Amino acid sequence: MTTTAQWVGPPVGIARVERELARRARRHLGEDVAFCLYDRSRAAVLVIDDATADDLIEGRVRADLAPAKDLVDNARRKLRALLLQNASAYHFFQRLRGRSFTREQIVQIQALEFDKTPLAKLPHYPARLDADTRIISGGLDWQYKDLRALWTLKQTCRFSYCAILYDLIPVRFPQFVVPGYVELLTDYFGELLWLADQTMCISESTRRDWLRYAYEVGAKPVPSTVFPLGCDLSPVAAPGSKVELPPELQDKRFALYVSTIEPRKNHRMLYEAWDECIRTKQVDPAQDRIVFVGRRGWAIGDLLREIETNPLTRDTIVLLHDVSDAQLTMLYRSCAFVLFPSLYEGFGLPLAEALSYGKLCVTTDAGALAEIGDDLVMRLDAKDTLAWSRAIGRLMPSSAERDTWEARIRNAYRPINWDEAAQHFFNAVI
Repeated sequence: MTTTAQWVGPPVGIARVERELARRARRHLGEDVAFCLYDRSRAAVLVIDDATADDLIEGRVRADLAPAKDLVDNARRKLRALLLQNASAYHFFQRLRGRSFTREQIVQIQALEFDKTPLAKLPHYPARLDADTRIISGGLDWQYKDLRALWTLKQTCRFSYCAILYDLIPVRFPQFVVPGYVELLTDYFGELLWLADQTMCISESTRRDWLRYAYEVGAKPVPSTVFPLGCDLSPVAAPGSKVELPPELQDKRFALYVSTIEPRKNHRMLYEAWDECIRTKQVDPAQDRIVFVGRRGWAIGDLLREIETNPLTRDTIVLLHDVSDAQLTMLYRSCAFVLFPSLYEGFGLPLAEALSYGKLCVTTDAGALAEIGDDLVMRLDAKDTLAWSRAIGRLMPSSAERDTWEARIRNAYRPINWDEAAQHFFNAVI
């Protein structure tokens, strides 16, 4: 649960998978399961109790598992924490460094900084590792774990290791990965071939890429099983909160794209297709909107600036982030249709989520997206901007065409929920 323990905001992607499986682990494994964190500074696997695990799963607690690297780093952290206690002092200090934050941004930074619980204050003890132990790891292992140290530990303790594989995009499409991460992730996959006794892949596409990679590097393939991801959300709002559409979407008709904003997700193509829709009067700028829901990733500064300054898009493209499951459910139910023009996916969970709500989806057949929905989704070339523009321009005002698609989806689509996904998963790893 190392990724869950350090996650900030509503869980998405890998964090959601780790959290949903952990939430159901006791049901499937009974007393044989222990919830663990990995302390990279000591290369140690640490067991936490069920109450702490529940607090981490529900986001009531966040753990600080990153120790200071040295005395200088420790002093820097203490100075930062001291300055953050006073927003004005922190703002002045950052101005001296040539950086500027709004008060709202500083409040957010304060919340993230002071919301972490040091590992020493969480009840824990070293895990007993032996030949009867199987470590199941499903998080951001390349970021939070030292696989070489785990391999060394494995030689002594003889435990087995099962890892979830989400995609091999860094190997197949390094141009889609954050600079500096390609080498890190390529090393991770190579080390995993030595460490893992089993891998659980989230799609047939990911499994094929994994076996292909092992063949290319001359390694023995690790036994691999495919399991489905659940697509049900938790639409219950926090106590005392009221779930409504954002003001800019009230009484509007909108298309929805749920994804981190980064180059691989192809937001630029969608932006240009939308711009074309407005310029050619295929949509009504007073009534129609396109909504991007997701965290802001890398290499998107120029795109966001264009969206926010282009007179045709600054009021018609709505950007939302840190959206809760209850809010996301409202968006899925209220949208006219869903877009997913990604250039490559290891699975494509938002596509499955949208179909579970009976929504028409326009997507590609890149990677694992070809495995979701069959002919119940409309597929276009990810780089054909005009085709996407024409599809959006036709579907936005055409409730009859959308209704026809939705009727087919409701009758034929069989969504997988997280209970079923967990059953497939734990049946395969024990």
